Amino acid sequence: MYWLRVVICILLAQWSAFSEAASGCSRPLIVASSSISIFMEVDDLDRVSGVVPDFLAEITKTTGCQFIYEVMPRIRALRMLEAGKIDIIAASKIDKRDALADYVNVISERPSLIMLKDHPNAATPLDALMQGKLQVNVVRGFDIGPEYRALLEQLKQKNRLEDVLDTDVIARKMLEKRCDATVVGASTFAKSIEKFNLESKLQVIPMETMPIVYSGFYFSKTSMQEKDRLFLIAEFNSKLKAGKFKEIFMKRVKNMKELYSSVLFEKL
Repeated sequence: MYWLRVVICILLAQWSAFSEAASGCSRPLIVASSSISIFMEVDDLDRVSGVVPDFLAEITKTTGCQFIYEVMPRIRALRMLEAGKIDIIAASKIDKRDALADYVNVISERPSLIMLKDHPNAATPLDALMQGKLQVNVVRGFDIGPEYRALLEQLKQKNRLEDVLDTDVIARKMLEKRCDATVVGASTFAKSIEKFNLESKLQVIPMETMPIVYSGFYFSKTSMQEKDRLFLIAEFNSKLKAGKFKEIFMKRVKNMKELYSSVLFEKL
């Protein structure tokens, strides 16, 4: 009888843990969704795919938490975070976001100047950038810190900057010779490079004057209940420590490993 009681207690404990995990979140959580290279892709029917949704699907398997993907332009998504109208967003780490949401780091990467090889100033790309000899496009709403913002302000003063909807627009304009360069993490731009067959047409120059950019997930302190937020942060960290995000990433990269070689995964 003693051993039977022990077995019953173990089974009840396991069922309790399973039940808690299965109802880990008090409600479905809203994930801001916009195109971010291989990490998040949005098709013409607003269907969301990529590394981030695949990773969140793994979270759902073990927690029962449900995620609702709301498609919106990047700049609107960031404003929605500030307004407390979304729960989760994949974004780079900056101070003003840290005040609004809890952050879990996933990858690190130094921003690069990515420009056309056949540009007349391709031999001195960084000098050409600072001298205003390049027509530069960036994604509207992207913000990777004060050095990046200062650079954009300089380019704007020289009338050499245009902000656009996403990286696909930049790639298309490069193909059509209506844009010379962009400043972004190479991994963020790599999917568009592949889509428009630009691999052989571009050079990637890491910008040593800019600090490494840390990117991951923000969990809103305003919209999410503290219980949900802390529970999910623990689950995300557990999956990251087990290498699940990197595993999903590498499966999707396939033949583009060289383009993504600058990405460093968080070692928890």
